Amino acid sequence: MKKLMLLVCLLTATLAYGQNRQISGTVLTMEDDEPVIGASILVKGTTLGTITDVDGKFSISIPQEANLLVFTYVGLKTVEAEAKNGMIVRMEVNAAELDEVIMTAYGQSTKKAFTGSAQSVKGEELQKLQVSNVSQSLEGSMAGVQVSSSSGQPGESASIRIRGIGSISASQKPLIVVDGIPYEGSLNSIPTQDIADLTVLKDAAANSMYGARGSNGVILITTKKGTSGKVEVNFESRIGGNMRGVPTYDIISNPADYYEMQWEAQRNSYLASGYSYLSAGVYSTNDLINNLSYNIYKGIPDNQLIDPTTGRINPNAKELKWKDSWAKDPFQTGLRQEYVFNLSGGAGKTTYYLSATYLDENSYIKNSGFDRFATRANIESEVTKWFKAGINLAYSHTSQDAPDAGGGNYSNIFFFSQSIAPIYPIYLYDMTTGEPILDSEGKKRYDFGTEYNRPYAGEQNPLATMIANIYRYTMDNLSLRGFLEFSFLKDFKFRVNASYDALNLNQTEFMTPIGGDALSVNGSGNKATQRVGALNTNQLLTYDGEFGEHDLNVLVGHEYKQDNAEVLYGSMSEFLDPANPEFSNAGKIDNLTSYTAGYRIQSFLSRVEYDYAEKYYFSASYRCDGSSYFAPKVRWGSFWSVGASWRMKEESWLKDVEQIHNLKIKASYGTQGNDAIGAGSSPYFDQYSITRVDGKPSPVFSYRSNPDLTWEKSNNFNIGFEMGLFDRLDIEADFFVKETKDMLYAKPLPISDGSPAWKYTNEMDMRNMGIEVQIDATLLKTRQVKWDLGLNLTAYKNALTRLPLDKKTLIEKDGGYQADSYWRSVGRSVYDFYDYHYLGVNPNSGLPMYTVDEEDYSPADFDGVKGLEYGQMEDGTYWVSQTSYASRQKLGKSAIPEVYGGISTSLEAYGFDLSVQTAFQIGGYVYDSYYASLMGSGEFGSNWHKDIFKRWTPTNTTTSVPKVQNNTQNISEASDRWLITASYFSLRNITLGYTFPKKWMEKAKIRSLRLYVVGDNLALASARKGLDPRQSFSGSTGYNYSALCTVSGGISLGF
Repeated sequence: MKKLMLLVCLLTATLAYGQNRQISGTVLTMEDDEPVIGASILVKGTTLGTITDVDGKFSISIPQEANLLVFTYVGLKTVEAEAKNGMIVRMEVNAAELDEVIMTAYGQSTKKAFTGSAQSVKGEELQKLQVSNVSQSLEGSMAGVQVSSSSGQPGESASIRIRGIGSISASQKPLIVVDGIPYEGSLNSIPTQDIADLTVLKDAAANSMYGARGSNGVILITTKKGTSGKVEVNFESRIGGNMRGVPTYDIISNPADYYEMQWEAQRNSYLASGYSYLSAGVYSTNDLINNLSYNIYKGIPDNQLIDPTTGRINPNAKELKWKDSWAKDPFQTGLRQEYVFNLSGGAGKTTYYLSATYLDENSYIKNSGFDRFATRANIESEVTKWFKAGINLAYSHTSQDAPDAGGGNYSNIFFFSQSIAPIYPIYLYDMTTGEPILDSEGKKRYDFGTEYNRPYAGEQNPLATMIANIYRYTMDNLSLRGFLEFSFLKDFKFRVNASYDALNLNQTEFMTPIGGDALSVNGSGNKATQRVGALNTNQLLTYDGEFGEHDLNVLVGHEYKQDNAEVLYGSMSEFLDPANPEFSNAGKIDNLTSYTAGYRIQSFLSRVEYDYAEKYYFSASYRCDGSSYFAPKVRWGSFWSVGASWRMKEESWLKDVEQIHNLKIKASYGTQGNDAIGAGSSPYFDQYSITRVDGKPSPVFSYRSNPDLTWEKSNNFNIGFEMGLFDRLDIEADFFVKETKDMLYAKPLPISDGSPAWKYTNEMDMRNMGIEVQIDATLLKTRQVKWDLGLNLTAYKNALTRLPLDKKTLIEKDGGYQADSYWRSVGRSVYDFYDYHYLGVNPNSGLPMYTVDEEDYSPADFDGVKGLEYGQMEDGTYWVSQTSYASRQKLGKSAIPEVYGGISTSLEAYGFDLSVQTAFQIGGYVYDSYYASLMGSGEFGSNWHKDIFKRWTPTNTTTSVPKVQNNTQNISEASDRWLITASYFSLRNITLGYTFPKKWMEKAKIRSLRLYVVGDNLALASARKGLDPRQSFSGSTGYNYSALCTVSGGISLGF
């Protein structure tokens, strides 16, 4: 009977097994339909299961009565789905489980475990921007990071400030770290296509491990690596054009308007000399072309161009002798082309990444551009279970043509093109017929102003000299990084990192003898060669252990850095061949010099990180640095930090609240240092510069010794929170206080000390205090559509908290002192403006009025001063019409903005992708020096801004613009009249692309194909057309190279 029962059971079981059914399917990501490899599939309520393969496919045999399958994967939301053959399951990201990896000092961490303040930008985002220098890509990209660019020259670096103003006399640059080791090369040598991640460390817990060099923040750049698996090959090409990104000022462009305004300026000058209105008008008409030298109108005699009674242009003045436009003709659309090739992969436990890129970027002005060829090889191998090694070798060659485009000199095309009157041509023309004058080769001759005695910028034609001059800078940059890593005793690792950055820079500058600045010396030129070597090594011992719910990580290490530089410089003049910049072509040596510089720093460092149950986190670090910049007795500085965080989301009373996927509070405090006072500096010795008198060297004091000079220190406090809601919204906010103590200050010494000189001291303190907010939201998310929006905001206040002990050489007043155009006092910012206060225009005379303090108001001294007017306003304010008798004032206006930040959005739908990045700034003031120069008294041949049409006249007495009058300098003198809000909004980038479906590409053996168009710096809205407040942090502006606007089309291929 028992045997019969056993037989029945076996038959029943066999029958049941035969009734199982086979289910096959595919598991993909909801976001981009990528296969989910290794996803777990279980029959609900059983232990029967399987996992997906490398293509996301699975096959499982399930009982007939089973209806539901459960799909799980780390970082993705669990999915329950009805079991169907051929089923496709899409899994969505689980924000609560997803833990972002972030790069940190000497390693990496996870977002949940990190107690400091840091933000990252992925390489994919950086690559959307068409920049030749990665520093230019950070504007508006993250909270706490402020970017300024004084030049649109391709290849030029932007200035970066992290959490406010770092120092006054020492460097304010953040430390750049590439692949874990400080980097001394130029950022324009690293293509953005080689960057996997860029992380900015902002508070003490994040960057105190960098001690002496972390005071101004740290930027970590991680380059791309290979991954195990099949070889991936990528090719990308972009071709487009560079245009002017900021429009010109609204200058007078109509010759008739200019002639009429210049006539009025002359007429008012005659009136001021006692002439009658009638005679002043006649003299002005007769002298107009005599003073300007150029009559642009055909058929109109010089003395009939302007009606002497009305000041209006002759109605018959219509046909122009030439149509050259300095404001437009010198500018072009420059070709920009970029090509990227890389391959990556791995075999066994060895991975590799190889790349080559080429960039050829021409600017919108002639003879200005940037070329770069760069290559990189990054290879890592796990040789054994206990030994791992890697090498990262990069080489780049860059060549930059950068014409003279700074300052208010006539060779600067940006200054000249807007400052010269619209009546003057670029080329030479016959003054009667208007026919161009040709050279022996039949080409138009440039007008240097000498043929017809142009009163403005004689001997200058910046377009001609820009083409003929040479300003070329080439650099070869070799960067070698490697590591050896040993694992032992289960939880210990010992890692040795080493790097060497070698830079060879060559400079050739040549100014042609055909005209311009070097005409008087028959051409001038200089050459310079610079060799820089930077060695950095560190040895790190790490323990990483777990004890139940306790995690402990301990790091101790040593680091050594040595920099050396050799410079050779020579300049000559009297060149024979006007096109040959070589010294063999020159007849006179003007200067020949060389020097060497060095810097060494040695460090000992340690860090402890602990967490309990992944809820409570604590970190502490200590570093001791010794710098060669300081005397032995004060050479060593100690820097430390502590930080803690609480992941409230992991508490039992919040863990199951689905609406909140993240809630964390954090705080940190610590110290950093700054010793960056210039390569080769040894301020504990007297320092001299050598001048040559009659061929003999003569030493001159430049800096007096200070053996007590030591580290500039900053104490940093940070408290913040992170919150995630509904798997759609992430908010991160921080409040920070940065106290900089014993600032490195270059103090001018009085002449009574023996000779003019400076001395470095530790005499000033400063505070930066502010808030940062980063908000990221997913507005829409379906299988085919995703729409993200990001916003970051930063607001901070800067204040001096201690002034120099001895200010005898400074202008003191009310406990503060003047520093150029700023007033330095306790409680006020470094960039509080101090200048003359403009009260407006005297309605009776049209002259300007400036404030004068009561103690400086002296009618007895004012009487008899030619052209000086003075008086008292109804509110009791005293005023004068000339700044030489006015009193500078604390204006209560600072260059520091109220808030700055960025807004970004991205939309992906049905293969299309659209992204927009913007940057903005609200508040603060900027001194618009260009506008001031365009609102002057009317120097013969110089142009005006169209706001001059609002000037005072006898019929327009209620205006803020004084009357125009030749030779009246006080009309445009420096004052708060030229201060204007620094607010702006910039359209940084728009990218539109289409990625072809994979199923289409597979047939052609193509892994991916994307076509796109991209535009950078497409628009700038500021308080005045032509004004770019991004030129500096200090509120100063200049006649600078305007920013680039770049539009390109591209193709990206993957195999």
